[in-house]
Amino acid sequence: CEHSSTAVVKKQHHGRQKQPSCAPIFGPLLIVLNSHWLIIQFWIAAGFLGPKASSKPQEKDARTMMASKKRNNPLMLGIMIGSIFGSITTFLVMNTAWTPTRSQTTDHRRGNSLVGTTKHDFHNMSGATNQSSFLEEVIPESLRSLYSQEQLQFPVTKSMLRQSRPIIGNNQRLHFFLKKLQKQQCTTVVFMGGSITRGHGAGGPSKAYPPLFVQWLNEQYPCLNNNNGTRGVHIGKRTTAQNSQTSFIGWPLDHYDEIDLVLLEFNVNDAFIPDLPHALEDKGWNEAMMEYKSGWYYEAILRRLLLLRKPDPVAIITFNADYNGDSWLNNTEQPRRNIPLNRKKLFRDNNEPMKIWLSSLYEIPVISASIWLLPLASKQGLNLQFSPNRNPYSTTSWHVENDSFHPRHRGHLVLALVLAYNIIEEEKIMLNDSQQVADIERDFSAEKSLLRDPVYLSPEEDDTYIRARRGGQDLIDFTDSGGEANWRGRIVANDGWTWMADNKDKDKFGIISDDKAGGQHFAVKITGGKHGIVEVSFVISYVNFGIAIAWLDDQPTNLHSDECKEEIHANLPVARGEHVTQRLIAVWDEHVSVPTVNILRHRLHEGDEATLHFCLTPHSYIRHGEGNKFKLLGVRVF
Repeated sequence: CEHSSTAVVKKQHHGRQKQPSCAPIFGPLLIVLNSHWLIIQFWIAAGFLGPKASSKPQEKDARTMMASKKRNNPLMLGIMIGSIFGSITTFLVMNTAWTPTRSQTTDHRRGNSLVGTTKHDFHNMSGATNQSSFLEEVIPESLRSLYSQEQLQFPVTKSMLRQSRPIIGNNQRLHFFLKKLQKQQCTTVVFMGGSITRGHGAGGPSKAYPPLFVQWLNEQYPCLNNNNGTRGVHIGKRTTAQNSQTSFIGWPLDHYDEIDLVLLEFNVNDAFIPDLPHALEDKGWNEAMMEYKSGWYYEAILRRLLLLRKPDPVAIITFNADYNGDSWLNNTEQPRRNIPLNRKKLFRDNNEPMKIWLSSLYEIPVISASIWLLPLASKQGLNLQFSPNRNPYSTTSWHVENDSFHPRHRGHLVLALVLAYNIIEEEKIMLNDSQQVADIERDFSAEKSLLRDPVYLSPEEDDTYIRARRGGQDLIDFTDSGGEANWRGRIVANDGWTWMADNKDKDKFGIISDDKAGGQHFAVKITGGKHGIVEVSFVISYVNFGIAIAWLDDQPTNLHSDECKEEIHANLPVARGEHVTQRLIAVWDEHVSVPTVNILRHRLHEGDEATLHFCLTPHSYIRHGEGNKFKLLGVRVF
């Protein structure tokens, strides 16, 4: 027995097959029919056995009917007793078949099985503690203890997980990835994201959602090595913690030979893109909007990924893992926590609407935890949004202590569960969807490398930054931990700069100088590209960072040593000198450290060689903190 409306999946997955049952339909139906038959028998019996008033004119007929009743009493009693016995037997038999098993128990008030432990006032959700109903389908048995009630950050229902796919998108690339999994091919998954992807606040990179998802992938879809058929592994790679802008600048995917799936997690960090230096046209007042800067760089990344072949077209998922909790706090001393200011912003520093908007236009699937988590946190008012004792879904419960951006380790388990659930659901669709697809629905970017016209990029910007990349550009990348050999020979001068990683995890590399006196000089050789654009990337921060100056000439020596030792008392990008020096300002007011870029005003024509100079200026009273650091990330020539 099967309901077509329930779309029961009949695939066998690792030896398991779910069998549908007719009992939920016919159990209640037979009980009702037997009950009605019993009532009819009682009514008939009452008509033969019950007392009957009579009147004298009808006395003769009454005596005749009474005699008939006496003859039929044994027959009617037998029918009645048989009906009672049959009804009881049917009820017991069908109730046994109809009673849900332990794995089918649900919370009928919510209509969903619950995963995770209940807390505080959620302890009273009786009958909602059985999590096996869909965990068995999503999580392999070897990992279920990791996703048990005690491990997850809060109770997770199937309806929450169903809300985590706001944009279905074009699934052609994703199905190609799933077919590789079914063929037991080992795959490579790249996670491009910020500090959440790096595991900040979760206890380190090993406790973040990327390794958790790859662990699930290896257990759910074991793969085989191509060369000898032995057990292999799916590989997960993470780019350096950054936003769409710096991912666009450094483009770390050039370092990988094979990529099957890319997850983009920039929902929080893209609120901290300081400017749009890559614009080759006047964007008007839009250029100052955070949402426009975020949209420009995210579209550039999507367009590059859609044209990428490593060696096949890569599957792409926009993954909105978290939200900016600061914009909901009421602290007038900090701009990011000032509710009167934040409610006047578009989307309140939340980039999810922009990510959904662009992903829908480019038919990119979107998976989101924040799209259902933020409403659960805030639906009872701001007080409960920041009350971990009364609301387990609160912003304070979700994020680490004194932090509004980074989930705890148990929250990363929820993120991995969200990804796993959506992969399983998409696999069901792929295996059971028999609907025809119109030609217009096909993925032209995968089949023909055909892209829609850009939404934010101008034709010149698209040609420069997207299309021209396939011809290659001159890049010096100081962030690549294994790339020193590629640029060491291009250094023509170095006085007081060091290539190093200055973060706790020792994975964020750059060329760094830090001296209050200033004057440190560094120079590299570059060659002009097709468009003559020279792009310099560096880190900006709110404390202990300073200002450098840059210029182009044909000399290896520092012709501006006097200027390098002058204090700069204004954070303005003023150009000076015969060779047009340009200020690179690494000081800003936001309490985060993020990469940024400047485009040099001096153009370098295609094929021309020049020396690009940098020097650190002295510390001045306008700086925040006593430090005077400058961290150079790279140089790119278009």
